[in-house]
Amino acid sequence: MAKKLDFDKEKNNRNDNAIEEIMQADFPLPKQAEDAKNEAFSRIREMAAASGHAENTENMVQRLQEKSTEKSTGSSGKKSTGTAKSHKKFKTVYKTALGLTAAAAVFSAVCITNPAFAENIPLVGNVFKQLGNSLGFYGDYSKYAKQLTDSTEVIQSADPDESQEDGSNSQSAQAEDQNTTENNNADKTKDDESYSKTVDGTTVTLSEVYCNEMALYLSMTIHTEDKFPDTFITSDGKPNIKLSENSTVKYDYMDEKSNLFNAYLDGKMLDDNTYAGVLRIPVEDMTVDEAGWTKFYEVRNAFFKEKGIDVDSEDFSFDKLAQALGMDEYSDAKLPQVGGPAISDYVKDIKVPDRFTMELDLKDIVGALPENQDTTPDIPQDLRDEYNQKMAEHGISTDDADYESLTEEQKDLEHQFFNEMWNEYFERYPEANEGNNRYNSWTLKGDWKFNVDVEKNTSDTVEKDVNVVDENGDGVLSITKTPFEITMKMQDPETKYVAVMLDANGDIMPYGGVANSNADTYAIQDRDVSTVYIYLCDYYEYMDELKGYYWSDNYEEKAKTKTFKQLLDERAVAGTEVHFDTDK
Repeated sequence: MAKKLDFDKEKNNRNDNAIEEIMQADFPLPKQAEDAKNEAFSRIREMAAASGHAENTENMVQRLQEKSTEKSTGSSGKKSTGTAKSHKKFKTVYKTALGLTAAAAVFSAVCITNPAFAENIPLVGNVFKQLGNSLGFYGDYSKYAKQLTDSTEVIQSADPDESQEDGSNSQSAQAEDQNTTENNNADKTKDDESYSKTVDGTTVTLSEVYCNEMALYLSMTIHTEDKFPDTFITSDGKPNIKLSENSTVKYDYMDEKSNLFNAYLDGKMLDDNTYAGVLRIPVEDMTVDEAGWTKFYEVRNAFFKEKGIDVDSEDFSFDKLAQALGMDEYSDAKLPQVGGPAISDYVKDIKVPDRFTMELDLKDIVGALPENQDTTPDIPQDLRDEYNQKMAEHGISTDDADYESLTEEQKDLEHQFFNEMWNEYFERYPEANEGNNRYNSWTLKGDWKFNVDVEKNTSDTVEKDVNVVDENGDGVLSITKTPFEITMKMQDPETKYVAVMLDANGDIMPYGGVANSNADTYAIQDRDVSTVYIYLCDYYEYMDELKGYYWSDNYEEKAKTKTFKQLLDERAVAGTEVHFDTDK
């Protein structure tokens, strides 16, 4: 209830479901930073036609200030230990009410840059290397990624024997070699231009692509003629930048294009005008049969209508739906058990082929404004007063500490009054209901189109069956390890469980941060994953009790008596250990 009554709308509600484990790295400047910088960006400037802008090295490097050590996250960016029940009940309300879809953040700064010119290498074609350990899913991509900008010049070598021929033949050969070289250079220029597009002074350049069994990684740079807009900095020191939801991608093995939802970039500012980042697209987003799902939902809703259930009614809820259908908890997957349609009858099982082409249409680039520039209107005082008056008339306390003692009827009334207040708010400020709007975001308008040929690289990928399941077979079925991530395949239609993965040292594996949209995917980073431990835990028990043990400030002291692994050994529904070192 504390969050629900927070009328001042603390901006750190941006954190709602994204604050996971934060791994923050340092990026020292080399001795010849200016020389390295000039070489790294020379090709970008040529493509952007933005020559003549002198870089200011004094402003280029600013160290990220020590992040907040508020209790909610801990000094090392630990997750909140708030209870699951209250969070699960109201998280949707908050995300809608505040109109915020930004990624995790506990503080803000103004477009802080932190370049990592550890080596004197060109930027284009080497973005993964330049970003280094700042990436959530970091590692040596040079072994796996395909460079999209070819920097190798083709040189025609003359045959020594042919050089002895008469002058006319020599001149003919020279002319032929010159034409060949010009054609090769033209092809190279065309290739470069196909991966670099400038719209209204903003140049987007694709750098590398890597696709494995779990995700596609596309690195890019964004260069602006004018200074990059001031941007909200997330808790791991990264600018909060994403591709707008209007952006689309079309894979040649799919019938239709799809929107890029939640397409946050994982990267950093390299100077006042240049951002380098990586777009990560999980494979599950690349295999969605949208036409099939649309048809399934049509048939499903028709089935509901036959049962007298109106999904568009104001009082509709999944609890009421489950009750009407005789289900303990509603699930699309279990509809056949009550006479409803089966997902498999309409939705195709799509696989990503070894080779494919993706058509990208990037409409706009959006960034969250720093907290001190966010002008989202607060709730007007008259709406607050009206809410408090309704609460008082029904004898409901507005004290946060009293919420758990309220009856279910009182909680329902409070929820009703709360929604009425916000509905009125959005009638007054309709734009605030949009995730990114003029109050909290900046936008670089444009339409950048690219065609990218992708070849899936499955080297160093291992899949293992683990079957960490309950008596009904629900839980973790298998895990897949790539060079940069480990993903668990879950079967949990009723969302009863939380799956936890520990590294060889018994520490919780890190998430990939903003680039990760799958709660069951972990970043390997520098962790020892020769052995990993997998546990299946009751959702509420883990969220309300178990996770707080590990993320507590005094865990190191508690671990002397009982480690987190030992706690999970005692309390988890099921568990196992998986060894990868034997696969080397």
